[in-house]
Amino acid sequence: MSVTALPWHSAAWARLIAMVQNNRLPHAILLTAPSGSGRRQFADALCGYLICRGDAARPCGQCKQCLLYDSGNHPDVMVLAPEESSKNIKIEQVRRAIQFVAQTSNQADATKLIIVQPAEGLGNAAANSLLKSLEEPPGKTLFILIAEPGANLLPTIRSRCQPLVLETASDEQAMVWLTAHSSATPEHLRAALQLAPGRPLLALNLLEQGIPAWRSVLEQNLLDLQQGKVSPVEIAKSASTQPALRAIQCLQEINTNACLALSMANKTEALKVRLAFQQKLVPVIRQLSGTSNPNELLALEYVFAEYSNVIARLD
Repeated sequence: MSVTALPWHSAAWARLIAMVQNNRLPHAILLTAPSGSGRRQFADALCGYLICRGDAARPCGQCKQCLLYDSGNHPDVMVLAPEESSKNIKIEQVRRAIQFVAQTSNQADATKLIIVQPAEGLGNAAANSLLKSLEEPPGKTLFILIAEPGANLLPTIRSRCQPLVLETASDEQAMVWLTAHSSATPEHLRAALQLAPGRPLLALNLLEQGIPAWRSVLEQNLLDLQQGKVSPVEIAKSASTQPALRAIQCLQEINTNACLALSMANKTEALKVRLAFQQKLVPVIRQLSGTSNPNELLALEYVFAEYSNVIARLD
């Protein structure tokens, strides 16, 4: 089934298709949007549109080119992404992409398409290797670079791409889309969107992992901790059904919000206690984010025990 652009991207899609129809498509486009908002789906839809050779609406999903593209094996399309266990796109990958665009396309007068995601994964050497191809690619070529808003990209990369900022979904659009793609209750849908505002694809992923329900339990456990109904060890065991880093980042967010409230209320002493706890979370998060293999349950027990001490000091 051919991919189409999402409803909240309709304005950007219309502008881009107008460029195609007026033969004003650039050599390179920089799609900027947060992950989970459908930015890759937009890029896939554009590739499908350009690949299609159907006579009716494009992509038709039925012609040979559409079928090839839907199978993930179209010879005129290449995806440039970090290899497994790596965060960066290597210079060897870029060199293969340069060789790819220099080859004859699969069909006459076809556009060679290269999706680069994430564009911020291009290190300086890899980015510099790509510059000439971005500016003057051989034949008909389109580079589609996908990046986070505010991504750290070389100015020389940005200057060779036509920017296209994609909108995130409104609350109404996100709920309509999520309702059509998930059987979760409206309460859980709204909880997922609170964790991923404007990004329903990410919200759906969170729902499939059970994150909203898990977070609700964690937040209730933290309230119960204040009332002495549960122990730090019990909360740690309950929270350990998800990666420890996720639980600690959730606690960090809750504590940050509490710090903001205390600051606005000018409650200096309580704020100092909260801030001191915030500092204790930093090395734990760093350890869990590293390449070592820490005991996650012990990390959770330590963090919730420290949080229990914070609550006791503030009573």
